[in-house]
Amino acid sequence: MGRVLRKRKKIDYHQINHKYDKLGFAKSKTITIKVSKFSGLVGRASSAPPQTSWPLLGMHGGVDYIADIINDVNWMDGSVDTIWLPFKYLDITGQTLQGMSQVVAGADADVEARAHFDDVSVTLRTAYASTRVTEAVGEAAAAICILENYPGFQMIWGAHVHSGTGIDQIWRRANHNGSFNYLVVEAKGPGAGLIFSPFLPTGYNQMEEGWVVNHLYSMDKNGHAAGEDIVAKLGLKFAVAHKNFAGGSKSYYGLDGSSAHKTRPSTIHGLVVSAFWRADGRLGYNAGTLTKYL
Repeated sequence: MGRVLRKRKKIDYHQINHKYDKLGFAKSKTITIKVSKFSGLVGRASSAPPQTSWPLLGMHGGVDYIADIINDVNWMDGSVDTIWLPFKYLDITGQTLQGMSQVVAGADADVEARAHFDDVSVTLRTAYASTRVTEAVGEAAAAICILENYPGFQMIWGAHVHSGTGIDQIWRRANHNGSFNYLVVEAKGPGAGLIFSPFLPTGYNQMEEGWVVNHLYSMDKNGHAAGEDIVAKLGLKFAVAHKNFAGGSKSYYGLDGSSAHKTRPSTIHGLVVSAFWRADGRLGYNAGTLTKYL
Protein backbone atom coordinates (compact mmCIF):
# COMPACT_ATOMS: atom_id res chain seq x y z
CA MET A 1 0.00 0.00 0.00
CA GLY A 2 1.39 3.34 -1.02
CA ARG A 3 2.04 6.39 1.13
CA VAL A 4 -1.07 8.43 2.04
CA LEU A 5 -0.68 12.05 0.97
CA ARG A 6 -2.16 14.66 3.26
CA LYS A 7 -4.25 17.38 1.69
CA ARG A 8 -2.31 20.61 1.71
CA LYS A 9 -3.97 23.81 2.91
CA LYS A 10 -4.92 26.06 0.06
CA ILE A 11 -2.86 29.25 -0.02
CA ASP A 12 -4.59 32.54 -0.76
CA TYR A 13 -1.90 34.34 -2.77
CA HIS A 14 -4.17 37.34 -3.29
CA GLN A 15 -4.19 37.89 0.46
CA ILE A 16 -0.42 37.53 0.66
CA ASN A 17 0.15 40.08 -2.09
CA HIS A 18 -1.89 42.60 -0.16
CA LYS A 19 -0.24 41.85 3.19
CA TYR A 20 3.37 41.76 2.09
CA ASP A 21 5.60 43.67 -0.23
CA LYS A 22 6.10 41.33 -3.20
CA LEU A 23 9.79 42.19 -3.52
CA GLY A 24 11.04 42.36 0.07
CA PHE A 25 8.38 40.10 1.59
CA ALA A 26 8.09 42.66 4.38
CA LYS A 27 4.80 43.74 5.85
CA SER A 28 3.55 46.77 4.02
CA LYS A 29 3.00 49.99 5.97
CA THR A 30 -0.45 51.35 6.49
CA ILE A 31 -0.77 54.67 4.67
CA THR A 32 -2.19 57.39 6.90
CA ILE A 33 -3.54 60.52 5.27
CA LYS A 34 -2.60 63.63 7.23
CA VAL A 35 -5.46 66.07 7.56
CA SER A 36 -4.62 69.68 8.35
CA LYS A 37 -7.27 71.23 10.51
CA PHE A 38 -7.56 74.88 9.64
CA SER A 39 -10.37 75.78 12.02
CA GLY A 40 -13.05 74.32 14.24
CA LEU A 41 -15.43 74.07 11.30
CA VAL A 42 -14.42 72.62 7.95
CA GLY A 43 -14.25 75.43 5.42
CA ARG A 44 -14.34 78.28 7.95
CA ALA A 45 -11.00 80.09 7.90
CA SER A 46 -9.27 80.78 11.21
CA SER A 47 -8.86 84.45 10.19
CA ALA A 48 -12.61 84.94 9.73
CA PRO A 49 -14.35 87.01 12.42
CA PRO A 50 -14.36 85.08 15.71
CA GLN A 51 -18.08 85.69 16.14
CA THR A 52 -19.96 82.69 14.73
CA SER A 53 -23.54 83.94 15.07
CA TRP A 54 -24.64 86.74 12.72
CA PRO A 55 -25.97 89.40 12.60
CA LEU A 56 -24.22 90.54 15.76
CA LEU A 57 -25.87 92.12 18.73
CA GLY A 58 -24.47 95.65 18.82
CA MET A 59 -23.11 95.44 15.28
CA HIS A 60 -21.58 98.67 13.99
CA GLY A 61 -23.78 100.82 11.78
CA GLY A 62 -21.22 100.70 8.97
CA VAL A 63 -21.33 96.90 8.83
CA ASP A 64 -23.97 94.80 7.09
CA TYR A 65 -24.37 91.01 7.14
CA ILE A 66 -25.42 89.13 3.99
CA ALA A 67 -26.69 85.64 4.76
CA ASP A 68 -26.47 84.28 1.20
CA ILE A 69 -24.15 86.11 -1.18
CA ILE A 70 -25.13 83.87 -4.11
CA ASN A 71 -28.79 84.85 -4.18
CA ASP A 72 -28.95 88.18 -2.33
CA VAL A 73 -29.27 91.06 -4.81
CA ASN A 74 -27.68 93.43 -2.30
CA TRP A 75 -24.33 91.64 -2.39
CA MET A 76 -21.74 94.03 -3.90
CA ASP A 77 -24.49 96.49 -4.75
CA GLY A 78 -23.67 99.49 -2.62
CA SER A 79 -21.84 102.79 -2.60
CA VAL A 80 -18.21 103.02 -3.74
CA ASP A 81 -17.02 103.57 -0.17
CA THR A 82 -18.15 100.04 0.77
CA ILE A 83 -15.89 96.97 0.80
CA TRP A 84 -17.17 93.39 0.54
CA LEU A 85 -15.74 90.53 2.58
CA PRO A 86 -17.12 87.03 1.86
CA PHE A 87 -16.44 84.12 4.21
CA LYS A 88 -17.44 80.47 4.31
CA TYR A 89 -19.78 79.76 7.20
CA LEU A 90 -19.54 83.25 8.69
CA ASP A 91 -22.59 82.18 10.67
CA ILE A 92 -21.94 78.50 11.33
CA THR A 93 -25.64 77.61 11.05
CA GLY A 94 -26.19 79.40 7.74
CA GLN A 95 -25.37 79.07 4.07
CA THR A 96 -21.88 78.06 2.94
CA LEU A 97 -21.06 81.40 1.36
CA GLN A 98 -21.98 84.43 3.42
CA GLY A 99 -20.44 87.85 3.67
CA MET A 100 -20.24 91.23 5.27
CA SER A 101 -19.82 94.73 3.98
CA GLN A 102 -18.04 97.59 5.69
CA VAL A 103 -18.05 101.30 4.93
CA VAL A 104 -14.50 102.67 4.63
CA ALA A 105 -13.97 106.42 4.68
CA GLY A 106 -11.93 107.59 1.69
CA ALA A 107 -12.40 104.49 -0.46
CA ASP A 108 -14.72 106.39 -2.79
CA ALA A 109 -11.90 108.77 -3.77
CA ASP A 110 -9.26 106.13 -4.60
CA VAL A 111 -9.85 104.04 -7.72
CA GLU A 112 -6.78 101.87 -7.15
CA ALA A 113 -7.76 101.14 -3.56
CA ARG A 114 -11.22 100.04 -4.71
CA ALA A 115 -9.61 97.69 -7.25
CA HIS A 116 -7.44 96.39 -4.41
CA PHE A 117 -10.48 95.69 -2.23
CA ASP A 118 -12.23 93.96 -5.15
CA ASP A 119 -9.24 91.66 -5.55
CA VAL A 120 -9.31 90.89 -1.83
CA SER A 121 -13.00 90.01 -2.12
CA VAL A 122 -12.30 87.56 -4.95
CA THR A 123 -9.48 85.92 -2.98
CA LEU A 124 -11.63 85.50 0.12
CA ARG A 125 -14.32 83.84 -1.96
CA THR A 126 -12.11 81.49 -3.98
CA ALA A 127 -9.04 80.71 -1.84
CA TYR A 128 -8.71 77.18 -0.55
CA ALA A 129 -5.72 77.58 1.78
CA SER A 130 -6.35 79.25 5.10
CA THR A 131 -3.07 81.17 4.73
CA ARG A 132 -4.36 82.90 1.58
CA VAL A 133 -7.48 84.01 3.44
CA THR A 134 -5.32 85.37 6.27
CA GLU A 135 -3.19 87.33 3.80
CA ALA A 136 -6.27 88.77 2.12
CA VAL A 137 -7.77 89.89 5.44
CA GLY A 138 -4.45 91.58 6.23
CA GLU A 139 -4.41 93.31 2.85
CA ALA A 140 -7.88 94.72 3.47
CA ALA A 141 -7.07 95.93 6.99
CA ALA A 142 -3.84 97.64 5.89
CA ALA A 143 -5.63 99.56 3.15
CA ILE A 144 -8.36 100.62 5.59
CA CYS A 145 -5.65 101.89 7.96
CA ILE A 146 -4.00 104.09 5.33
CA LEU A 147 -7.29 105.49 4.02
CA GLU A 148 -8.43 106.41 7.52
CA ASN A 149 -5.15 107.76 8.90
CA TYR A 150 -3.06 109.10 6.03
CA PRO A 151 -5.16 111.66 4.11
CA GLY A 152 -3.89 112.54 0.67
CA PHE A 153 -2.15 109.22 0.07
CA GLN A 154 -3.27 107.32 -3.02
CA MET A 155 -2.58 103.63 -3.64
CA ILE A 156 -0.24 102.89 -6.56
CA TRP A 157 0.59 99.24 -5.76
CA GLY A 158 -1.76 96.70 -4.21
CA ALA A 159 -3.15 93.19 -4.36
CA HIS A 160 -4.75 93.85 -7.75
CA VAL A 161 -1.39 94.42 -9.48
CA HIS A 162 0.98 92.02 -7.74
CA SER A 163 1.18 88.41 -6.65
CA GLY A 164 3.56 86.38 -4.53
CA THR A 165 6.18 87.66 -2.14
CA GLY A 166 7.46 91.22 -2.10
CA ILE A 167 6.06 94.61 -1.17
CA ASP A 168 2.36 94.39 -0.34
CA GLN A 169 1.25 97.98 -0.84
CA ILE A 170 2.71 101.32 -1.91
CA TRP A 171 0.92 104.60 -1.37
CA ARG A 172 1.89 108.05 -2.71
CA ARG A 173 1.11 111.62 -1.70
CA ALA A 174 1.96 114.60 -3.89
CA ASN A 175 3.49 117.72 -2.32
CA HIS A 176 3.20 121.32 -3.50
CA ASN A 177 6.86 121.46 -4.58
CA GLY A 178 6.41 118.57 -7.03
CA SER A 179 7.93 115.97 -4.74
CA PHE A 180 6.20 112.86 -3.40
CA ASN A 181 6.00 111.00 -0.11
CA TYR A 182 5.89 107.23 -0.59
CA LEU A 183 4.59 104.80 1.98
CA VAL A 184 5.57 101.13 1.78
CA VAL A 185 3.07 99.01 3.70
CA GLU A 186 3.43 95.43 4.91
CA ALA A 187 0.02 93.86 5.51
CA LYS A 188 -0.35 91.15 8.14
CA GLY A 189 -3.44 89.07 8.79
CA PRO A 190 -4.75 88.20 12.26
CA GLY A 191 -1.99 86.55 14.29
CA ALA A 192 0.68 86.89 11.58
CA GLY A 193 4.04 88.62 12.06
CA LEU A 194 7.09 89.74 10.11
CA ILE A 195 9.21 87.02 8.56
CA PHE A 196 12.80 86.75 9.80
CA SER A 197 15.52 84.55 8.35
CA PRO A 198 19.07 84.18 9.73
CA PHE A 199 20.18 83.17 6.22
CA LEU A 200 19.75 86.64 4.72
CA PRO A 201 22.28 89.48 4.69
CA THR A 202 22.13 91.88 7.62
CA GLY A 203 19.45 94.49 6.99
CA TYR A 204 17.60 92.43 4.37
CA ASN A 205 14.85 90.88 6.45
CA GLN A 206 11.25 91.83 5.80
CA MET A 207 10.61 95.60 5.97
CA GLU A 208 14.25 96.45 6.71
CA GLU A 209 15.81 99.09 4.44
CA GLY A 210 17.87 96.59 2.44
CA TRP A 211 14.77 94.47 1.85
CA VAL A 212 12.81 97.48 0.56
CA VAL A 213 15.65 98.71 -1.69
CA ASN A 214 16.23 95.21 -3.11
CA HIS A 215 12.53 94.91 -4.01
CA LEU A 216 12.47 98.39 -5.56
CA TYR A 217 15.41 97.33 -7.74
CA SER A 218 13.47 94.24 -8.81
CA MET A 219 10.29 96.20 -9.51
CA ASP A 220 12.18 98.77 -11.59
CA LYS A 221 14.06 96.06 -13.50
CA ASN A 222 10.82 94.20 -14.28
CA GLY A 223 9.01 97.28 -15.53
CA HIS A 224 6.49 97.75 -12.70
CA ALA A 225 5.20 101.31 -12.87
CA ALA A 226 5.17 101.89 -9.11
CA GLY A 227 8.82 100.89 -8.78
CA GLU A 228 9.85 102.91 -11.82
CA ASP A 229 8.06 105.96 -10.41
CA ILE A 230 9.91 105.79 -7.08
CA VAL A 231 13.28 105.20 -8.73
CA ALA A 232 12.79 108.19 -11.03
CA LYS A 233 11.49 110.59 -8.38
CA LEU A 234 14.28 109.80 -5.90
CA GLY A 235 17.02 109.34 -8.49
CA LEU A 236 17.89 105.90 -7.13
CA LYS A 237 20.93 104.07 -8.48
CA PHE A 238 21.53 100.46 -7.54
CA ALA A 239 24.61 98.31 -7.11
CA VAL A 240 25.24 94.73 -6.04
CA ALA A 241 25.67 94.77 -2.27
CA HIS A 242 25.99 91.01 -1.68
CA LYS A 243 27.05 89.07 -4.75
CA ASN A 244 26.21 85.34 -4.67
CA PHE A 245 25.49 85.66 -0.98
CA ALA A 246 26.74 82.77 1.18
CA GLY A 247 28.00 81.00 -1.92
CA GLY A 248 24.55 80.84 -3.45
CA SER A 249 23.25 81.96 -6.82
CA LYS A 250 21.30 84.94 -5.53
CA SER A 251 22.72 88.43 -5.20
CA TYR A 252 21.21 91.27 -3.17
CA TYR A 253 21.14 94.88 -4.29
CA GLY A 254 21.64 98.11 -2.39
CA LEU A 255 22.10 101.77 -3.28
CA ASP A 256 25.13 102.89 -5.28
CA GLY A 257 27.24 105.79 -4.05
CA SER A 258 26.04 107.84 -7.02
CA SER A 259 22.38 107.53 -6.00
CA ALA A 260 20.78 110.99 -5.83
CA HIS A 261 18.14 110.24 -3.20
CA LYS A 262 19.86 112.33 -0.50
CA THR A 263 19.48 115.47 -2.61
CA ARG A 264 15.88 114.84 -3.64
CA PRO A 265 12.89 116.13 -1.61
CA SER A 266 10.84 112.94 -2.10
CA THR A 267 10.85 110.42 0.74
CA ILE A 268 10.09 106.74 1.44
CA HIS A 269 8.62 105.53 4.74
CA GLY A 270 7.49 102.11 5.85
CA LEU A 271 4.65 100.84 8.01
CA VAL A 272 3.57 97.41 9.24
CA VAL A 273 -0.19 96.99 9.75
CA SER A 274 -1.74 93.97 11.48
CA ALA A 275 -5.41 93.02 11.21
CA PHE A 276 -7.83 92.10 13.98
CA TRP A 277 -11.60 91.87 14.34
CA ARG A 278 -13.45 94.37 16.51
CA ALA A 279 -16.27 93.31 18.82
CA ASP A 280 -18.76 95.31 16.72
CA GLY A 281 -17.97 93.29 13.59
CA ARG A 282 -15.61 95.73 11.87
CA LEU A 283 -12.26 94.71 10.46
CA GLY A 284 -9.75 96.64 12.54
CA TYR A 285 -6.00 97.17 12.49
CA ASN A 286 -2.95 97.88 14.61
CA ALA A 287 -0.29 100.05 12.99
CA GLY A 288 3.36 99.84 13.96
CA THR A 289 5.86 102.68 14.13
CA LEU A 290 6.38 104.71 10.96
CA THR A 291 9.95 104.16 9.74
CA LYS A 292 11.86 106.44 7.37
CA TYR A 293 14.06 104.66 4.83
CA LEU A 294 15.11 107.35 2.36
